[in-house]
Amino acid sequence: MEVIKYLTFWSAGRRFAIPFHDIRTVLVAENIQPIPEFPDYFAGTCLWEETNVPVIDARKRFGFEKGEYNNRSCIIICETAFAVRNKLGLIGLLTDTVAEMAEIDPEKLQPCEAVNAEAYTRYLRGVYVENGQVCYVVDTGMMVNDTDFGAVTAER
Repeated sequence: MEVIKYLTFWSAGRRFAIPFHDIRTVLVAENIQPIPEFPDYFAGTCLWEETNVPVIDARKRFGFEKGEYNNRSCIIICETAFAVRNKLGLIGLLTDTVAEMAEIDPEKLQPCEAVNAEAYTRYLRGVYVENGQVCYVVDTGMMVNDTDFGAVTAER
């Protein structure tokens, strides 16, 4: 089986990865416009190629404490099929920092065991361990729930 390329990033002291095929670009985390009355895990929106892209704060979405973002913080713009409606759309993921490119053998990807329905594992495709370090693989299509869906879909 062929290895898959991922971009790894850090959020709340944990390492995560997104498949390269989902990623359109990586932006410096600036000029995020807040969205009134949206759930707290939405940081706001950012402009990319004249498209207003909703941005999810990875820390808040995964249930971690809100932290301070700095000049190393990034927005990873992804195009994904949202699981709730199987429709293509853009979403930004606000992260502490982007780390590196990683190649993962799909056979080394382990399932994430959910403790309950609210565990952040529902947003993950799996987990892998490399050199004693755990990395969680994000399923970008699961980051938006049905309630949020109408506000974030941007047909391409």
